[in-house]
Amino acid sequence: MIVVFLGIPGSGKGTQAKRLAKLLDVPYVGTGDILRDNVAKKTPLGVKVSQIMKNGELVDDETIIELIKSEIKDKPSFILDGFPRTVAQANALENLLSGFGKKVDCVIFLDVSDEEVVRRITGRVFCPGCRREFNLYTDGLKEEKCPVCGGELLRRSDDTPETIRKRIGEYRTKTAPLIEYYKTRGALNRIDGSGAVGEIFSRIREALDNKFKRQTAN
Repeated sequence: MIVVFLGIPGSGKGTQAKRLAKLLDVPYVGTGDILRDNVAKKTPLGVKVSQIMKNGELVDDETIIELIKSEIKDKPSFILDGFPRTVAQANALENLLSGFGKKVDCVIFLDVSDEEVVRRITGRVFCPGCRREFNLYTDGLKEEKCPVCGGELLRRSDDTPETIRKRIGEYRTKTAPLIEYYKTRGALNRIDGSGAVGEIFSRIREALDNKFKRQTAN
C-alpha cells in the first residue's frame, strides 16, 4: 500500500504519517528526512543538495524526484510525506510509480483552518538545554519552562504569525491544486485535522478501513 499525506504547513501530517507507518509496519518516507540523510552521508545527491542549499536556492524538481526514486524503488509499501508539492511533481510521481508497477493507493488530506495552523505553529517551542520540542497548546504547558529539565523554552525565529501566513499563501498557490488532482483520481480522503492527535488518527484509520472495504467489495 502506498499512501500520500497532504496538508497545510502545521496541519500535523508529519506526526500522523509517522503514526500510520508504525501502525501498518511500513516505511515512512519524508522528503525532509531524505534530504538530511543524503547530506549527512555525503552521497552524490547529498553533495549536490548541500551545495544548492548553501547557495540559498530551492532544490529543483529533478533532484527531488531522483531522491524519491532512489528511496522508494525497493519498497513495495510506504507512507509518503512532503512530496508531491505541486501538480507537476504529482505527475512525475505517477510516472515513476508506474515504471515500478505501482500506484498511489490513498491520499490523506488533513483539512485544518488557517487560524488553527497559526495557533499551532506559534505554540511550537524547544528547550536549548535538553533539545526537546514541545507545543504550548497541544502539550498543555502552563508556563514556558521545559517540563523535563526546567530550562527556558524558546521559539524559532521564523515562527511568527506573519511568516506563517506567508507559508500558507504559498501552499494555497502551489500545493492546494493537488486536492483536486487526487480527487479526480478517486484517491483523496479529506480528514478533519482539528482536535487531539489521537482523535485525528482515529479518523484516518476509519477512512482507510472504509476505503479498502469498498475496494474489497468491488
